[in-house]
Amino acid sequence: MKIFKIILKVLGIVLAVIFALIITLMVLLEVTFGNDMIVNRPLGESTSPDGKHVCVVFVSDGGATTPWTVVAQISGTWIIGKRTVYAVDNIEDADFHWVDDRTIRINGVSLDIYKDYYGGDIYDLEPK
Repeated sequence: MKIFKIILKVLGIVLAVIFALIITLMVLLEVTFGNDMIVNRPLGESTSPDGKHVCVVFVSDGGATTPWTVVAQISGTWIIGKRTVYAVDNIEDADFHWVDDRTIRINGVSLDIYKDYYGGDIYDLEPK
């Protein structure tokens, strides 16, 4: 019975050390490879005419190996979380304004906030 208690204590200590090492490794990797690498520089935000949606536009910079990307995300009524409607590489600025309650115009492209997505390709706006 004494040996059983000793084995349980040793096993408990080993498991505690392994758990501490895993936590330490996770914290170290988060500091090293966390979300610090992507920098989002806000360009602005605009509320729809009816006040139900907000469009946030920002430049995403992932570092030396990725291009700058202008991204527009919509949040509000009937949209779960944030919906990306516009993402174009190699530009650093955007002109955007609401056309009506559900249409936003970004750099000359009109987008329905519920169904359209534009990624810089003419074929992105064709019906699927």
